[in-house]
Amino acid sequence: MNALYDFFLTPQPKDADENKYHARLVVRDTVTLEDLAETIESRSSLRKSDVMGVFIEFINVFKQELSSGNSVHVDGIGSFRIKAESHAVSSPKEIRAENIHCTGVVFTPEKSLLRELKGVTFEKVAETHRSQELSDEEIDKKLEEFFKEHVCITTRQLCSLCGLRKATALRRLQKRVEEGKLTHPGYLRSPFYFPVPGWFGVSHLL
Repeated sequence: MNALYDFFLTPQPKDADENKYHARLVVRDTVTLEDLAETIESRSSLRKSDVMGVFIEFINVFKQELSSGNSVHVDGIGSFRIKAESHAVSSPKEIRAENIHCTGVVFTPEKSLLRELKGVTFEKVAETHRSQELSDEEIDKKLEEFFKEHVCITTRQLCSLCGLRKATALRRLQKRVEEGKLTHPGYLRSPFYFPVPGWFGVSHLL
């Protein structure tokens, strides 16, 4: 099975003469530990419950070894170790153990794994996952049509209306709040945005 990709607009300086695009992986799905156990069960004489038991114990030991400051190497995959950092100081004497924190896990893949993955083949997604390149004027026109039949709009509805990704749709809505075109009453994460009278064909509060 081929991996999927799509094209996305590459951020450019404001004075750039033309748009540029780059390809990016589109994740098909998230495979869980249970999914892996089912696959292993189908390929061996092991039961799914036995595989899950081994996975769970592996995870426990894996975390224990990382917490001890060890590097864990898994043949065919690579090595894992924690990343520790502290704030900058003028003298090593100012550093104490409680000032050092784990900020992530460093993964170093094996060369054999990278060689195999270089053979991955790709195909373009049938349905694009990137945001449509609509101007602010085009989005405002769509909002005007939308508010003829709706009292408010959510981020998800704007995604569907304009073909935008969630993060892009949220930025477009927040921008219109800052411009005084929409209001966002209620608690901070409230999903509802209302048109301000005088915008999007709305002459009064709905």
